[in-house]
Amino acid sequence: MSSPDPHIDANGAAGLLQEVFLAEVTTAQRICQSCRARRPLGAHPAYAGPGVVLRCPECGDVAATVAVAGTERVFQLRGTWVFSA
Repeated sequence: MSSPDPHIDANGAAGLLQEVFLAEVTTAQRICQSCRARRPLGAHPAYAGPGVVLRCPECGDVAATVAVAGTERVFQLRGTWVFSA
């Protein structure tokens, strides 16, 4: 028996990303560095643990990692991110 997929909707990570970026992150699009798929932030599965990991909905490659360390936000973005004004 397989365990259920533990991912959450990436919009759940939007609040954390909104603390970092001035642009509205829920409308952001991402182009994957591996498969070149262009998808909105909300389409990326998010896996929560000590931080949040977003993965490409097409190929599963890591799209972003975000963690809270005290008062600091530590993040890494991969691929091309497009924020609308």
